[in-house]
Amino acid sequence: MKMKHLASPACVGLFAIANAAVVQAQSFSFVHGSPEGHMLSRQGAEPWMECVREASEGDVDFSYYPSGQLSSTPELFRALQSRVADVTIIPIGYVSDELPLNGVSMLPGLGSSSKEIVAAYSEAVRDGVLADEFTAQDIMPLFVSVYPPYQMVSMRDKIESADDFRGKVVRSAGGAMNLAISELGASPAEIPIGDTYVALERGTADGTISGFASIKPFSLDEIMSSMSRNGEFGTFSNVFAMRLDDFDALSDELQQVFLDCGERVQEDMANYLDDEVEQLAQEFSEAGIEIYEFSPEALAEINERLEAANEVWVQRLERRGLPAQRVFDEYAVALADQ
Repeated sequence: MKMKHLASPACVGLFAIANAAVVQAQSFSFVHGSPEGHMLSRQGAEPWMECVREASEGDVDFSYYPSGQLSSTPELFRALQSRVADVTIIPIGYVSDELPLNGVSMLPGLGSSSKEIVAAYSEAVRDGVLADEFTAQDIMPLFVSVYPPYQMVSMRDKIESADDFRGKVVRSAGGAMNLAISELGASPAEIPIGDTYVALERGTADGTISGFASIKPFSLDEIMSSMSRNGEFGTFSNVFAMRLDDFDALSDELQQVFLDCGERVQEDMANYLDDEVEQLAQEFSEAGIEIYEFSPEALAEINERLEAANEVWVQRLERRGLPAQRVFDEYAVALADQ
């Protein structure tokens, strides 16, 4: 006759407590396409996950898949919707069909620093028309990241005036940036950031409009010859987000943790990006890359053409029945209040 080994009441109690902890712990996959050394990883995704882990006291954990392991950057929106990702970084320039009005955050001449733009855009995705676009897609914005105004990066001939853009092919991240490049007289080539190095090295494009922070992670400093310092060629915005139904399923306490950590991280990122511009400009200059400023006359003409790009953006979306003028005006006011 075989003996049955029964657990003691104490052991049963410990097992029940441990099992309850396992059941209560929630795990989310965080998927994005940027390299681990990229600002969006190092200053965004990683500190936010760590903040949530600590603030939730272990009730939340993450499986982390950066560097396009599960999804490339252009496909992150679909990865979220198809549940390949629970949390991701939505690149607004790649989702102009799904979130067209949110493209206002990328328009040229709207904001002179990351901190200023982030404050306005973060507020806009919480309430109003821009927030409604996310809700319609069952997406909950957690926090945002926006680069300081983009600059002109050239592989060969330096672009010093508005006329120098004519006949050039300039890599674009898509969305409103295409309009800006076209209004300057160049041809936009919509190329994912991960493919930019090869495209520029092969001469597919003559240059790119980019933020200082995106140069080194994609090794563009190895092949570029010059970069402007005082242009306002728009920017690129990213929204860290999860599905709305998953967010709603969280307790009120955890929802607040997700948002509070996001607010802290987005402010730190904005300060980091603004401070980094001067540091990188000096580093690139010392490496033999020409960092230059447009003359006041050239800048005035360039900005005049960029204003026309904003008007085209409004008109195109208004023709689609979208309240683009209202969004543009409200966003400009929000920026002025920062």
